Amino acid sequence: MQLRLQRPDIIASIARLPAFPGVISDLLADLDDDSSSMMTLARHVERDPVVTGRILSVANRMLRQEGRTEVRDVFTAVSLIGFARIRDIVLTTCIASFTSQFRGRNYYWKHSLAVGIGAQELARRVAVNQDYALVAGLLHDIGQLWMAYFHPLEFQQARLRVEVHGEPVCQAEADLFGLDHCEVGRLVAEHWGLPAEVLGAIFFHHAPDQRAAVNKLVALTHLAELIANALDLPYREENQVAYLSPTVCEVLELDWSEDLSPLLGQIEARFRYAATLFG
Repeated sequence: MQLRLQRPDIIASIARLPAFPGVISDLLADLDDDSSSMMTLARHVERDPVVTGRILSVANRMLRQEGRTEVRDVFTAVSLIGFARIRDIVLTTCIASFTSQFRGRNYYWKHSLAVGIGAQELARRVAVNQDYALVAGLLHDIGQLWMAYFHPLEFQQARLRVEVHGEPVCQAEADLFGLDHCEVGRLVAEHWGLPAEVLGAIFFHHAPDQRAAVNKLVALTHLAELIANALDLPYREENQVAYLSPTVCEVLELDWSEDLSPLLGQIEARFRYAATLFG
């Protein structure tokens, strides 16, 4: 069955999705706030009991290794772990908690985790905001989650066309839905109030050669997905490297003659650890 989804209908449906954690938008907004403090970060953490538990667990694991007394308050835990790592944990925990409410989320979550970590590692090399890169990678396929939630039969048909007949994913989705997961994802993320840079990465991650798409965050999100598939993170028989944009290499100033094994090894090691930590 072919659908012809309209943008207003997609936007109206977003309210019926499980609630997206508002702490993510607040945390990203604070990145540009020079007055943002450790206390502000701790207050963000305390808003979500799942995040609070994860932060305390990580802090106390560190303390046990050092033979020190465990802590029970969030501010002390945040102070111990540090700004940068706390933001990573909060962002990843919130999105993991959100996606856990969907059926069949196991592969989707692990793939998103791998792309998020890959994007963040690439961001370290090319001077891109690492928090934006992590969120863009974690949410790059959020449009597929929307499709699977509201139209599971058509979504499964699109997956079969990709896996059995080798049809490009965006083409299969556009044929069945009238638009692809990149456009749906942009609409969803825009409704959530995510930054324009993240919206662009979600929208263009399969089309980074378009003139409007040429920036480093789009480029590294595209490349991070390619790397995740090339490294089989996570393993799936259908994993393949379909297309590497030459524009991406140019924008990121990557030299493929350089030994990139330390970068790839770091991405794989971080993924293995995070897959255990965040389930």
